Amino acid sequence: MKTIINCVIIDDDPFAINVITNHIAEIPRLQVLQTYTNPIRALSEINDLKIKPDLIFLDIDMPGLSGISFAESARHSFPNIIFTTAFAEYAMKAFDLRAKHYLLKPIDLDIFCQKVYTVLLECFDNPLDDDNDAFYLRVGERGYRVKVLKEDIIYIQAAGNYLHIFTLEMHYTIYYSLQEMVQKLIGKTNFFRVHKSYIINSNYVQSIQGNTIHLQKYDVLMTAPFKADFVRYLEDNTLLFRR
Repeated sequence: MKTIINCVIIDDDPFAINVITNHIAEIPRLQVLQTYTNPIRALSEINDLKIKPDLIFLDIDMPGLSGISFAESARHSFPNIIFTTAFAEYAMKAFDLRAKHYLLKPIDLDIFCQKVYTVLLECFDNPLDDDNDAFYLRVGERGYRVKVLKEDIIYIQAAGNYLHIFTLEMHYTIYYSLQEMVQKLIGKTNFFRVHKSYIINSNYVQSIQGNTIHLQKYDVLMTAPFKADFVRYLEDNTLLFRR
């Protein structure tokens, strides 16, 4: 479980920023990392912050760059976004962008806490894994979970808002983003993202031919710029005769 959740607030209204800042102060696990009234500046600076935000509170109706456009540009790097807006008609578009939640202004503290705690539970309190060696996947009927050992995963494929997880025996489909899965697998040195849509487990690599990786009964393509880490791994582990 991540103890401290670093938050960024982006809203062209300083009063709205103050409201959210005060609400955040009521939740001990949350802390404000940075605030912006200019979304264009926020987009240009957010990747360079020394501490990366875990959660972004993002207004939708802003001049210069709307929250929708901001989210479309940043969602792969920063997937945990809660939209804030005075216009309920934006709700469907917000969820199309996989927003974690949606707060309608004026934002009541009780509603804020309810929705933020829901996001904390789903995104930061081990929504997939209950230990370091396995994922608990929500599949089938509501409330049913299946345990999948990470070492059994051969590769993972993104398909829109869903992931296909392949093992030797099974194929699971879950509602989850590839970027979120990349974050979950940080520190697992045998997993590599080799394509915008694929993560592979190097333990199952049988051979590589050009840009095709043969994984047991599956073939996966690797492409630039995603293959760099895997190519480096190959170079480090290829035996070469040096005179």
